Amino acid sequence: MDPSTRVCPFCGERPGDGVFCAACGRNLANVERLPTAGEWSAPEDLAGAVADAKEELLEALRAAGEPGAKEVQAGKPRAFGRVARVRGWVVRPVEREDFEEPRRYEHGLLLTVEGEFRRLDSELRGWGQRDFPQYHLSASPDPVEPPPERRLLEELAELRATLGSR
Repeated sequence: MDPSTRVCPFCGERPGDGVFCAACGRNLANVERLPTAGEWSAPEDLAGAVADAKEELLEALRAAGEPGAKEVQAGKPRAFGRVARVRGWVVRPVEREDFEEPRRYEHGLLLTVEGEFRRLDSELRGWGQRDFPQYHLSASPDPVEPPPERRLLEELAELRATLGSR
């Protein structure tokens, strides 16, 4: 297969003409851009590149004194109302549209100062209040595997450029 051919992000085969992949049957309606066969076939290379970029970023940010790191709630409140917190950088903000159709929500990504990726969520709060809307960020209680995407490499490089210039 030609490396520039667009493929299904789930199975790596040609998706066909419909909304559903002809090979695996998965719904492709919410996929913004189909990856090329070359992009899809090299997740190991991308995973290694993401790991290297993460380590370089962490090394640079630790040397600079962890600029821009914020504390985020991680998980549900525990006994006596205590809440676990993690400290890190927002690599990918939560993308959401609550007030116009179609509604959409895409989790964000947080890189902790320890070097773990956490899924980032936001909760809409303040219904009926004067300062509505308020978005409350929280991180997943457990680390997640970083997605092997070129987009993540670009976001890590952008974070390094932004925080490195402070």
